[in-house]
Amino acid sequence: MRPTRHVTAVLLLAGFTAAGCSKSSETVEAKARPAASPAVKPVATTGEKRADGEGSLSTATPKITTPASFDEGQAAYQAGKYSDATAIFDRYSTERPVNAWGHYMLGLSAWKSGDLAKSEQAFEKALTIDPQHVKSLVNLSRVFIEQKRYDDALARLSRAAEIDPASTEIYRLLGRAYSTQGKTDEAVTAYRRAIELNERDAWSMNNLGLMLLETGRAEEALPLLTKATDLRPEIPVFHNNLGMALEHTGHFTAAATAYKAALAADPGYEKAKRNLARVEAVRGDSEETKIPLDGNGK
Repeated sequence: MRPTRHVTAVLLLAGFTAAGCSKSSETVEAKARPAASPAVKPVATTGEKRADGEGSLSTATPKITTPASFDEGQAAYQAGKYSDATAIFDRYSTERPVNAWGHYMLGLSAWKSGDLAKSEQAFEKALTIDPQHVKSLVNLSRVFIEQKRYDDALARLSRAAEIDPASTEIYRLLGRAYSTQGKTDEAVTAYRRAIELNERDAWSMNNLGLMLLETGRAEEALPLLTKATDLRPEIPVFHNNLGMALEHTGHFTAAATAYKAALAADPGYEKAKRNLARVEAVRGDSEETKIPLDGNGK
């Protein structure tokens, strides 16, 4: 039995409706789905070439500077590497500007390396931080003595003596500063005070003995110089100065022995060579006026 036209029309309408619904759903789904993100180029890391070929990022590693070490600087100073010590303490005092000891060690290192201007500046900075810093006062006075600025040296040493009146070193340096100015009485007093404070201060004995010898007081100089050589037999200048005192008191054989001891301690000691040659030539001649002075102090 054939379907009627009405039934056929209904079936065709149903087919068209189903097809339309399916296409509409696909369109909605497509609109709801997010669009795919465009490809993102990777960011180049340090040392890698950029993906676009336009060069690369810097490959330099940041330089890390470690703080200067006080112990390292002190080790360099004690090893006699004074320029290295100066560089280290220059950094150290810049990094720790209120540390008086850093400036003090910079001053000491610079002085030893021959930079007197930097040394003076560093010691003065230490004293600005700590006006009672005796070591800075003492060593600044050494810088001044080396520059022949004796009044400046005496001013610093006088301050140091007020702070530390029991320091042998301060009085020894006072004696040296006074003697270079020709102030013999003040120098003798200072050296004697140093020896009273430390009866084993061989340098004060040597310096006082040499000064007495230079002022015609050889008999007073002789026991001081003898004791200095007993305390520090390894120091050639002590034997040389003792030899001169012995010459000036007429003991030429003993003087020759002293000069030979100086040369045993330092075979290249030219003053002792000259003095020995002279005493061997004039042995037995007791006229002191024929004996020139050729000594050393400190």
